[in-house]
Amino acid sequence: MNSYPNLWPYQEARRIIERWPDKPRYILETGFGASGHPHMGTIGEVVRTFYVAKALKDMGRESEIIVFSDDMDGLRKIPTNIDAPWLQEHLGKPVTRIPDPYGTHQSFGHHMNAELVEMMAKTGIEARFRSASDCYADGTFDEGIRHMFRNMQGIMDLVLPTMRPENREGWFPWLPICEKCGKIYTTRVERYDPEQATVTYSCTGSFRDVHGCGHRGTQSALGGRGKFFWKADWALRWYVFGVNFEMHGKDLIDSAKLSSAIVKLLGGQPPVTMVYELFLTEEGRKISKSTGAGISMENWGRWGTQDSLNLLMFKNPRQQKRLGPESVIQYTDETLTMTPDDPQYPFIYYHGDRPDLGGLRYSDIINLVNAISVTDQDQLLEYLGRSFGHERIRANEPFVRELLEKAIHYYEDFILPTRRVPELTDAEWAMVDEFEAMMMQAPDADTIQTGVFDIAKAHGMAPKNFFKILYGVLLGAESGPRIGGFVELVGRERIRELIRAAREKARA
Repeated sequence: MNSYPNLWPYQEARRIIERWPDKPRYILETGFGASGHPHMGTIGEVVRTFYVAKALKDMGRESEIIVFSDDMDGLRKIPTNIDAPWLQEHLGKPVTRIPDPYGTHQSFGHHMNAELVEMMAKTGIEARFRSASDCYADGTFDEGIRHMFRNMQGIMDLVLPTMRPENREGWFPWLPICEKCGKIYTTRVERYDPEQATVTYSCTGSFRDVHGCGHRGTQSALGGRGKFFWKADWALRWYVFGVNFEMHGKDLIDSAKLSSAIVKLLGGQPPVTMVYELFLTEEGRKISKSTGAGISMENWGRWGTQDSLNLLMFKNPRQQKRLGPESVIQYTDETLTMTPDDPQYPFIYYHGDRPDLGGLRYSDIINLVNAISVTDQDQLLEYLGRSFGHERIRANEPFVRELLEKAIHYYEDFILPTRRVPELTDAEWAMVDEFEAMMMQAPDADTIQTGVFDIAKAHGMAPKNFFKILYGVLLGAESGPRIGGFVELVGRERIRELIRAAREKARA
């Protein structure tokens, strides 16, 4: 067991095996909130869990991944990316009891679940999908619900001290669904029968602008008529499914401890948990899901590949990371240049070896698109074929076209809006002219690269400052690729056109 690389998936696998050395099959779980569209971050959770399953398999142990949808949760607000103002009248109802705004599935929740299952299928990861609505309604949770009702006072004794004093009044771990209006967050339990697992409730609560209908009734906790509040719900799953491992964000440390305590109260053994850090903006702030601004897990897939997400999720999950546009390039480039002998490679490319693109990087494609200002994929494929071999590019065309699509989005979203022509002195423009003349005579990329250094030194300028000038003229940016390789990729005539266009803009 100690002969495997000291990578975090193996560390977690060892922890699981040490706690249950004789268990024939381990259960790994990850959760999904069905109150909105799944996204690459959602899949990232599945991928990280899969890494632990893969490590267990490498160690000769069997495991199963459960992807659990919290689709009994009520809809608290209309997602910003769903244009359906009529959902306002359904706020507070479980998402599987709200009409599908797209009209293609049985309910809002069923639609989001279907999207998740489709995204999971594309990863090739084997996982068992479970629905909270189904588990509460079809009897899967019945034994656990009855057991928790018999231990309800103990659960309350664990939870109430962790709550703010103003929130303790009238609080109860079970959330009935109102039989009249269908809402779940407006009901208040007045009495309960621990042996019969029934509750007497009133629909008199409120949240935001959503109010209860005033109905009062008594009903069983079985048959999908309600659910536990989420920390007890988490414990219920762990207990019923016998979950051995689940990872969660740093923001849920206290919640996981409380759920673990509830499982122990029930006589079960809580899972091994792994805490990961959350992603931040470039400025170091928490990423806002509501605004969708900047780089986030919701929109990573517009500019980055699944493989780049795999690497992002694999690298140092316990280390906080700041995400910005450059992050997408960084991680995608690293996946394209990672060698098969890298210990990370089997995890990033678990679905099969990466195509051989002859050293082509994502940043090369972005720089090409920027330099020639072309977004037609067929034209871009022709350019790439000149530098990396037409036969190689054709053999891997679907993969290359995916990279092109992402790069074009990146160019349109991040480069075009910020392109500018630098303000140069006559002496600096003269140095650019020397570069142009040298480039046209140089036989190869290395000679061009060396020539840039020579021109800078001849004029008493630090080479890094001259490179900055060239990047500004050619790409409208302060940094860029190796100039020699870039010239070879784009072509000398196109470089001359870029210099001429930048000079004309500077004169305008």
